[in-house]
Amino acid sequence: KVLKSRFQSIKQFEQMFKNHIKDYNFAPGSLVLVRNTRVEKELNRKTKPRYLGPMLVVRRTKGGSYMLAELDGSISKLRYAAFRLLPYHARSHISVPVTSIVGFNDEALESMEGIEEEELEGEEPDEDDYE
Repeated sequence: KVLKSRFQSIKQFEQMFKNHIKDYNFAPGSLVLVRNTRVEKELNRKTKPRYLGPMLVVRRTKGGSYMLAELDGSISKLRYAAFRLLPYHARSHISVPVTSIVGFNDEALESMEGIEEEELEGEEPDEDDYE
């Protein structure tokens, strides 16, 4: 009975906010903006940049986060959650393969993703990670 009411509540929530909920699935090579969440807690946030980027989507990881690269080809060590990303609307659309910008092939990118996930599993979170 409780489980049924939860599912009913979820359906009602999705129905009420269907125009506000956006589920983006960014393809490799698309340009995105990253929400600067560090600024949201500061007192002088009015003059700080709200978004960082544009950045290039390299791939989506198994957990749903995104591996991004700068436009100069440098891959970010961080992984970005999907809720922090917004599509970047460029004035003109140019389709360039990610591997040509980043300089790595698909196998190298997969191995980088696997190595970094193993490192993250072994680390314990610091207090600085929660800022």
